[in-house]
Amino acid sequence: MAIYKPKILFFCSTESKGKHLDKYGIFYDIIKTDTLSEAVSIAFKELHALSAIIIDDAPDVDLFYVLSKFHSLDAFRTVPCIVRSDNQDAGYISKAFDLGIFDFFSTSMDFLVAKQKIAKIIELFKNKNQLEKIFNQQMLTISTQEVELKENQWNIIETLGQALESRDIESGNHCNRMKEIAETFAKYLSLKHPKYMITDATIKNISKVTPLHDIGKIAIPDRILLKPESAGRLTKEEFEIMKTHTIAGCLLIDSIPNFKESELYRFSYNICRHHHERWDGAGYPDHLKGMEIPIEAQIVALADVFDALLCKRVYKPSFTLETTRDMILNGECGAFNPDLLECLKVNADDIYKRIYENKNIL
Repeated sequence: MAIYKPKILFFCSTESKGKHLDKYGIFYDIIKTDTLSEAVSIAFKELHALSAIIIDDAPDVDLFYVLSKFHSLDAFRTVPCIVRSDNQDAGYISKAFDLGIFDFFSTSMDFLVAKQKIAKIIELFKNKNQLEKIFNQQMLTISTQEVELKENQWNIIETLGQALESRDIESGNHCNRMKEIAETFAKYLSLKHPKYMITDATIKNISKVTPLHDIGKIAIPDRILLKPESAGRLTKEEFEIMKTHTIAGCLLIDSIPNFKESELYRFSYNICRHHHERWDGAGYPDHLKGMEIPIEAQIVALADVFDALLCKRVYKPSFTLETTRDMILNGECGAFNPDLLECLKVNADDIYKRIYENKNIL
């Protein structure tokens, strides 16, 4: 049975002619070359099969040029490079290490000692590469699990949304429209008001979680949630119960396993809890004022009111675009961020044409 011999690429100059090279052949499968281009080509093609690269330094060799060629292949990350040289200058040796070599020993070193050093280096790199492979596999597994976890989390959220929609079909349609409106508002603020630091990622997250804003309504009794206009407005007691949907939504979000570690958690929580807060502090549930209200919640709050006014509800008729715009700008629906009111003025007509006009939803 053949004995396994680690494969070593040995680059030796024409002048040195690989002194003592035959002795190494007893223990290693030597690929000898005195041509740099050939050495680099071998390293490129057989890097995965090499156990070490040994470079024999000599007066006719530009060691640093040779090392730079191998370094450009990223060869020394997985295969150790050993330089044999009689140059003892500290700066010279240091520069060689900077270019990625693993060890540096003299040509006069005892053969058996050199052989032992090479064997130890090869074993060390073999273990290092194996550990790196295991680590990468584990990271891939973790990454896959994270993707699956995020998908499971979102499946739970969508299921909650479907549960709400099954009770009130208008909620689903309302959420779909709000998603597009909120995205339009967020994009405008990102372009016109950089102070809010709304990035493309922020816009994407706001758009994705906007449909969750009323998820807490699944905890509100039908007699209140679906109270028709003919039965009169909500009583004070009923309205207090209705207001609890903001807190209930947050409790539902907090109950989703590991969701707090998700980048979507903050947006989901803030939008659920604060989409009924108002700029002057007259909203609920926490009576936040001004920029105490997270910008994502402010955006969704305006989108919510805009759509609710335009569309018919069990408790109210629909209003025209002109009436809707005037009611919001005149403060009849509570106070909003002046920058968002500017956003409404600029975008209302376009939003109406895209989402409402000729759609039989008013």
